[in-house]
Formats: sequence, C-alpha cells, structure tokens
Amino acid sequence: MALFPKRLISRLYQYSHIMTIFLYLALLVRWLILLPLVGSKFLPGGIHEFLCYLLVGSGTVDLFWRLWFHGLINGIISKSFVKNANLIYIVVCLHFYDDYEHSLILKNASYSSFIIGLSISQIYSHWTRLFKTEPGTKRKTGMWKFNAYCMLPLLYLSEFYLLLLNVQNYNFHTTPLLDIVNKAVLITFLPISITFYKNYLI
Repeated sequence: MALFPKRLISRLYQYSHIMTIFLYLALLVRWLILLPLVGSKFLPGGIHEFLCYLLVGSGTVDLFWRLWFHGLINGIISKSFVKNANLIYIVVCLHFYDDYEHSLILKNASYSSFIIGLSISQIYSHWTRLFKTEPGTKRKTGMWKFNAYCMLPLLYLSEFYLLLLNVQNYNFHTTPLLDIVNKAVLITFLPISITFYKNYLI
C-alpha cells in the first residue's frame, strides 16, 4: 500500500496549481490597480515583497512536484527545473529586501513588463497543466499563440534587461561571489532562453 493515496496526491497537485493561478492573477490585478495610482516610481513599494514571496513559493512548490513525480535525476535535468530555479534566482539577486522602495532598477519600465509577462505566462502554464490534452492541442488555441508570441518574448527580454541593470548598477546587497554569478547568468541567459523558446514553439 502506498504511503499516500494516489487520489490525495492528485488532489493536492491540482489544488497547488489552482492556488498558483489565483496568486499570479492577484499579482497581475495588483499591478493593474497600483500602476495608475502611484506610477512606476512608487510601484515597487506596493508589489515587490508580494512578488518575491510568490516567486519563491511557486518555484519551490513546482520543484517539489517535479522531483516527486520524476525523481531526483529526471527532475533536475528538465526545463521545468531550470525555469523554477530561475524564479528563485531572481529573488536572490533582486530582492532589495530593506530598500526596494528606493531601488532605481525596480522603477524601470522593464519591471512592469516583467510582471505582466510573468503573470500571464505562469497563469497559462499552470492552467494547462491542470488538464490532460492530446499532443498539439495547445497550439490550436489563441491563448497559446498569445503566450508564445507575445508574453514569453516580453518576459525573457524584460528579465534580461533587469539582470543587465542589476550588473551595471552596484548595490550593497551584492557580494563578490554573487557578482560573478550574476555576470555568468547574464552571459548565458539569452542563449538558454532562445533554446527553450525554440523548443516551446516546436
């Protein structure tokens, strides 16, 4: 007899995706409300902490399910693992936990673009994983095309620009080791993103 019933695991898996969809939708709605009220100058003060908690939480939960269903080796060597590790990395290098209200990087327009691309692409990703569909079904929908041709490029380019700004603008949160890691990630970001994007379109 299994330690945990399959039905229970299935329900928990579905509930985690539903909750993640709801939270990313809340992120998008929060951005839609705050931006007209406070502008990009004060936007980080009202949304950045929520964004950081959401990235770490959703990334960790998704990594857990990946390792649970696919095992350690297969779970690590997967696109999903890289995606979720990237979400957590963003928080590590851009958290600005004690002065995010004043960070010039987060006041850039690319921060808003990142939130839009992230929210919509993650909502779509977790929504499609709730249901089993025949191969190729997702490519027949307008939502897939919108996500593939609009939101993913927006997400990749805005994240790259944020990482570039982070390397160019020194802040006291950066350590020598983290600075090296940030530069290495910046160099490899576009090639890896383009590779994943091509695989997504195939």
